[in-house]
Amino acid sequence: MNSLALAHPKIRRYAFSRQALYIGLAICAVWVFFVSMRIDVAERWSNLTKPDPHFPDTRPQPKRLPQHNVLPQMADRIPCYGPRGKLLGKSPDDDLVESEFDDRYPVPFAGSFEAVGFDMTYMSADARYGPYGLGEEKEDYKRSKVDWDNVDWGKLQNECFERNRKRFPKSADTFNDTRIEHRFTYKNATSIPEIRYWHEFESTRRTAIVIRSWRGYEYLPEDMHHIRSLIAEAGLRGGGDYQVILLVDMKDWDGEQNEYNNEIFSSPEAYQQGLKDAGVPKEFESITLLWDYRLLRDWYPLVPEHRTMWQVFQPVQLLALHYPEFDHFWQVELDMRFLGDSGKILDRLSTFARNEPRKQALERANFWHITEKIGDYQEFFRTVDKGAHGGSRAWGPVRVREILPIGPEPPMPDPRNETFRWGVGEDADALVTSFCLDPTKPTPWVFKGWIYGFKTGEETPRYYCPPAIQRASRNLLFVIHQAQVEEGLRIPSEATLPTFALWHGLKLSFPQHPVFHRESNFDAEFQSKWWRGGPAESSTGVGPDNMYAPRGLGLTFWWETQFPREIFTWWTGKNTEEDGHDVPWILHGDNGKLYAPNIILHPMKHMKWD
Repeated sequence: MNSLALAHPKIRRYAFSRQALYIGLAICAVWVFFVSMRIDVAERWSNLTKPDPHFPDTRPQPKRLPQHNVLPQMADRIPCYGPRGKLLGKSPDDDLVESEFDDRYPVPFAGSFEAVGFDMTYMSADARYGPYGLGEEKEDYKRSKVDWDNVDWGKLQNECFERNRKRFPKSADTFNDTRIEHRFTYKNATSIPEIRYWHEFESTRRTAIVIRSWRGYEYLPEDMHHIRSLIAEAGLRGGGDYQVILLVDMKDWDGEQNEYNNEIFSSPEAYQQGLKDAGVPKEFESITLLWDYRLLRDWYPLVPEHRTMWQVFQPVQLLALHYPEFDHFWQVELDMRFLGDSGKILDRLSTFARNEPRKQALERANFWHITEKIGDYQEFFRTVDKGAHGGSRAWGPVRVREILPIGPEPPMPDPRNETFRWGVGEDADALVTSFCLDPTKPTPWVFKGWIYGFKTGEETPRYYCPPAIQRASRNLLFVIHQAQVEEGLRIPSEATLPTFALWHGLKLSFPQHPVFHRESNFDAEFQSKWWRGGPAESSTGVGPDNMYAPRGLGLTFWWETQFPREIFTWWTGKNTEEDGHDVPWILHGDNGKLYAPNIILHPMKHMKWD
């Protein structure tokens, strides 16, 4: 500037005018940059659902689902007979006994009883599992005893369906005795087509509840109570809406060598021997289906890895292919417990998902609803909408080059003009039980690099929602099966259902059921580590900017926690204060008994009692 001050005035004016011009241009450039960065989030998201105009897709396009797929309400359920030979609802020995107390019902760490419609009731262990044999060895057992070995749960479920047949479409049918008819077999030995399509089947309004087990599993009394309760409460009290199936892994391969050399699908005799070797209790034989590694390898030769952590849904995909008489398939685990009526809980999760709109379903699923941080679910809903600027990340199929979507086109191109009506009344294709995360962001997810068959690799949009206790529609399982058979496309288990649903433009839902924490009183910092700013502080509107959360060791529903076992053992009278933990605070004590709230526990590690 000193040398410029000595220059001729004309030169100084010229220099300053050029300097001003450069400064003006720089300001304009910065302004344009920030304006471009402020392009409405909804528009940028909606572009992700449109085909790339520079690469027109000349491949034959699949038939798309209708834009509105709302099914009529079903008629009332007709009561069915239970294991004691009496109609459920008219047999006190088969009834659960729910209790209410005057003091305040416990407030969950996350989720909401009111939002998902769970009853705010309690049950003692004997009131919950007494109908299914808990305490029957004691002299003070007041219910009539059952000869469980002579109960045929498959027959009871089929009889229940027949009593309710008029409630269902003509396409619905019974599930045959698996000891007599099993359809699983190798490709070259079946008449079932390799690929099936959604439009080949009518809705049946039935849901399969698939319980995963394996050869050699030791069925302890608590497992028996759990399985019996699922069948009675969902399969029988549900009026045929549900069918419980035990899907058994024969453990014929451990990644290095064969562990079980009987090729169960080689002959009827081999399969019958497999049923004996599986160790399934007699009462569950008629609902048991066997599968093995050979079956997965035969159907999915382009997918070299079939272990559970990678492909837990492959057996369920084959179940949908071979047993298409179900609209939906729940995958539940032996290491979970419903502390309330399991049929009611599954009904409420399904109803919530059915009534949830498609718009911003993904956004809501990427945040945990924590009441103490944001208030009730309606306030959570409004805040997510505000953070998303009225838009929706998954507005129609989220486009990836390798997927030809079957989902419907949105009712209008701009989600900001839609009033949360699209999808209401439509069953969810992917129903998840925990919040979802985006592995394309910085995340501690150990499986984020495990993706094969996609040109964009780890940049491919996807979401994972652990654990893989989820429900899939038949339509969703069909397209996952097709992608793996024809192209070998694969992502980890806990990302499979939500991600394929988004790629295809199918409906996703996360009913935020109540989850508690071992600690009853939280400081703001601890809860904030899970909240991570919530939807109000999200820069994208789709999940927190920070993907890192504390370990979930103290949660009642997660994948690594031990708290569910503590609750269950105290509740069932198997624990003492000498075991190192106090009575879990969520249990209510009354007249010498402990009562549990109406929640789902997972996981439950096996524990033997003397």
